[in-house]
Amino acid sequence: MFTRLSKSPQHTLRYLIKPRIAPSISRCAVLRIPHAPMIHATTGLRVYSISTQGEQLDGKIDQISDGEYNKLSNEYLENISEELEELNEDYEQVDAELSHGVLTLTLPPNGTYVINKQPPNKQIWLSSPISGPKRYDLIQGQWRTLRDGSLLTELLEQEISEALKISFKFESVSS
Repeated sequence: MFTRLSKSPQHTLRYLIKPRIAPSISRCAVLRIPHAPMIHATTGLRVYSISTQGEQLDGKIDQISDGEYNKLSNEYLENISEELEELNEDYEQVDAELSHGVLTLTLPPNGTYVINKQPPNKQIWLSSPISGPKRYDLIQGQWRTLRDGSLLTELLEQEISEALKISFKFESVSS
């Protein structure tokens, strides 16, 4: 059997299908399986030199391990999710769901927000129907965008407040 398996992917598939699964299929269908090159993933150190505004970034972004990033980003998303679920008790149109590091917030009339972890970059990304896409890095313990220095928490508070026509602040999330 091992000599037959080493000949070709088509031969292997034909050999495995023919006697065991479906003899009629093996006569009329042959799947071509291309050989894919092997890609070896490596982990690297995230290094910054200049922001999109031309300022030096070295030392601004908190240098944290993958484990610390996962802990901090999970806590942040869980706290936001819990507070949005509490908000749902008074405003039924607000719907928030956190699953596998992705927080989906439906907030009429604005639309749907997606807030998700980006572990390779150690960032949290926001897709907002109002302010568009943004990427947030952990800077001095706060999720801040390098583009304009704004905080993720403050942007969410502002857009939620405008949509619901109330003054909304996250209680358990530090800005």
